[in-house]
Amino acid sequence: MPRPLTDLPKAHLHLHFTGSMRHTTLIELAREQGLHLPDALEQDWPPRLRATDERGWFRFQRLYDIARAVLRRESDVYRLLREAAEDEVAEGSRWLEIQVDPSGYAHRFGGLTPTLELMLDAAHRAAAHAGIGVALVVAANRTKHPLDAKTLARLASHHMDQGVVGFGLSNDERRGRARDFDGAFRLVMRAGLLAVLHGGELMG
Repeated sequence: MPRPLTDLPKAHLHLHFTGSMRHTTLIELAREQGLHLPDALEQDWPPRLRATDERGWFRFQRLYDIARAVLRRESDVYRLLREAAEDEVAEGSRWLEIQVDPSGYAHRFGGLTPTLELMLDAAHRAAAHAGIGVALVVAANRTKHPLDAKTLARLASHHMDQGVVGFGLSNDERRGRARDFDGAFRLVMRAGLLAVLHGGELMG
């Protein structure tokens, strides 16, 4: 007998941290902080984007960075993850993995380790609030040096028992080959973390 999709148990294994933010929350936080949002993030939502060429990716990344800028307080992090967990439950999901690059927020929350620990605490609270499992996948930025990725790999490995379940790469795959980050992946695989990669969306 057919069942509605919302009734079937599901797991969401790759949801980007900033990208999980509700549009209404983005607008509200921007207005609270007096931040101007471009039309593509406000009246013309959702933005019409093409990320298969350099110009389209640049526009996407610019809008994503603007959205990231509204997350300035610890309470914003807790709110984002709480609402993401609520939205997952509404879709019938019972497990959520959020991918995040802590270095994108570290300057606001006291460094890499405090930032990751803040996000892990927010994930634990969101899980308890919504009644689902919530874990983190730490991502390294392909456009930065591989040594930065190794730093994040060690950080992710150190927090395996606190809710980090994987390590991967983010950003435009045309600007950083996965093999350049072998050192970071060896670190996490020796620790027993899952290696998570975007694979071939832009490079074929």
